[in-house]
Amino acid sequence: MAKNPFDEALDDLRISGSVLLHEAYSAEWAIDVPDERELRSLLGLSGGQRVLPFHLVRQGRLDLTLQQGDALQLGALDLSILFGGSAHRLSFGQTTRVVPLRDILNGQGPEPAEPGTQQTTELICGAFMLRSAPLNPLMGALPPAFKVSAGDQSNAATLTGVSALLTVEIDRQSRDSFTAQRLLEVLFAEALRAYQRATLATAPGWFRGLADPKIAQAIQYIHARPSARFDVATLADSVALSPSRFAARFRTVMGESVMEYAGRWRTNIACRMLVETDASLGSIGHMVGYTTDAAFSKAFKARLGVAPARWRAKQKAKQT
Repeated sequence: MAKNPFDEALDDLRISGSVLLHEAYSAEWAIDVPDERELRSLLGLSGGQRVLPFHLVRQGRLDLTLQQGDALQLGALDLSILFGGSAHRLSFGQTTRVVPLRDILNGQGPEPAEPGTQQTTELICGAFMLRSAPLNPLMGALPPAFKVSAGDQSNAATLTGVSALLTVEIDRQSRDSFTAQRLLEVLFAEALRAYQRATLATAPGWFRGLADPKIAQAIQYIHARPSARFDVATLADSVALSPSRFAARFRTVMGESVMEYAGRWRTNIACRMLVETDASLGSIGHMVGYTTDAAFSKAFKARLGVAPARWRAKQKAKQT
């Protein structure tokens, strides 16, 4: 049975995670978290991975300020994930001493709060590591930074439970245990589902498409048949709509044409195969629906700005 598109997009990213910090600080304090490139270097990771910081407030509150000035206020049981790769600052109160995350990881952070101290913020900070997948529709549907709250009734059953279990596991001095890794994966997935629920009524996009039964069915059809030759009429027939009604509905809900979406998904699969296999360009192109090398190369370059052979070489170099 074919996976639903949301789960398939998650699988495509190959998510893992790492807890970097679990501490309680009393006012006033500030921590600077570097941009994605520096954070990747700090964690000793290859350039072929995305590194997305996350911050979970277990109690208290904090301000999260992005480098460009945008800010989020996080309270108890709020979780924020930074998809944009921007440097940012975590703080509570006014202080002139700002500690870089690098120093904290080297044991030079702010003094932890004494038990019973008022105005204490307990936080868990870490990073999600993802495969670099520039055309994955899930990544394209997310903003540079967002927060979700386990305190919201719709999220309470999952996010609250997962964050509580994660805290217990960390307190066992098991930040990188099998259990902690699985909990981080669930935390990531449930945070995205919570964000999806909160944004269904907003602008056109992938999450809105998944909530529309007919469009979601068409997306699943596209994902399950990357090598198939189909057109708007074929897809419309698969969801029992006329071609004109289907095309208009898809564009209204998704913000793009159905064939553009199909082309991007096929190119996303091609990116994965270019990195993970030694298959020829012709073979890969055929497996994602192109009859000639030239057609595959043209479509790939139109979306990523570089020919597939050159893209493969660059990605392979990042992994060394």
